[in-house]
Amino acid sequence: MSATQAVLQANNEFNAALSQTKGSVLDKDSFLLLLVTQFKYQDPLDPMDDKEFIAQMAQFSSLEQLMNLNTGMEGLTEATNNQQMINATSYIGKQVTVSGSSIGKVTDAATGAATITRFRYAPQDTVASGSIAVYDQSNNIVYTESVGSKSAGTTYEFIWNGTNNAGQTVADGVYTVGLSLLNAKGEAVLSDQVVDATVTGVVNDGGVVYLGLEGGQLMPLANVRQVVLPNTVAADGSSDSAGDALNALLNQLQNAQNSQNDQGGESQQADEAAGGSADSAGDAQNAQNSQNDQGGENQQADEAA
Repeated sequence: MSATQAVLQANNEFNAALSQTKGSVLDKDSFLLLLVTQFKYQDPLDPMDDKEFIAQMAQFSSLEQLMNLNTGMEGLTEATNNQQMINATSYIGKQVTVSGSSIGKVTDAATGAATITRFRYAPQDTVASGSIAVYDQSNNIVYTESVGSKSAGTTYEFIWNGTNNAGQTVADGVYTVGLSLLNAKGEAVLSDQVVDATVTGVVNDGGVVYLGLEGGQLMPLANVRQVVLPNTVAADGSSDSAGDALNALLNQLQNAQNSQNDQGGESQQADEAAGGSADSAGDAQNAQNSQNDQGGENQQADEAA
């Protein structure tokens, strides 16, 4: 067999073995196959130097350890993502403050009341003028309104009423709020933007955990800034929170306690009044007895005389 035929045969054998592995990806088994093939077809008159062989074995060992480490890291990453999703389920039913500008509009089928995600922003510089726009999913402007002067570092909220510029109610869905703020020099002003909404679900997409909010929008879990009790804001700007219900219950309990204390005080005053009447009656009886005694002494003195 000529040298050319030997090389071709070695190449064919290696390609055939490689095709049986995971596609055309070179893993540690592929490199081991390459090393064995090299030994099989080396020139017996000029064999591989022992130092070169040891160096290749050391490189192969390092490659194997790195691949094992990579496999372990992939497993650890997957476990971390799963644990992160499990932890994120504890947010369901709670209100979160998330960095972003996506808001949602949902209408209650029973009452017809619309709930709009609250949007808040904090300008980094003093604002002289500007505007707020609401965009639909096709990036079309649905609603706009002017913005007056705003102070730097102060947080302002924007609650959309769910209508377009013509006053017509728009469909439920996910919308985006766009800010265009200018300072006194006409320069653009950046703002910190957050939304407040109640979490309704958790989604794991490509290893990234998202929170599903009541308006239908998805927000990355990493963007969560605050988690509080549920507090949904209706389209008319009214608020119905669990904290308000708790405060009302505490007020009722306090009123009941005060009423009970008042009744106890009235009973005590009645007892004291009754005791005072009894004491007065006793004093009158003692006075009568003293008068009778004096009458008896006077009668005895008359008889003696």
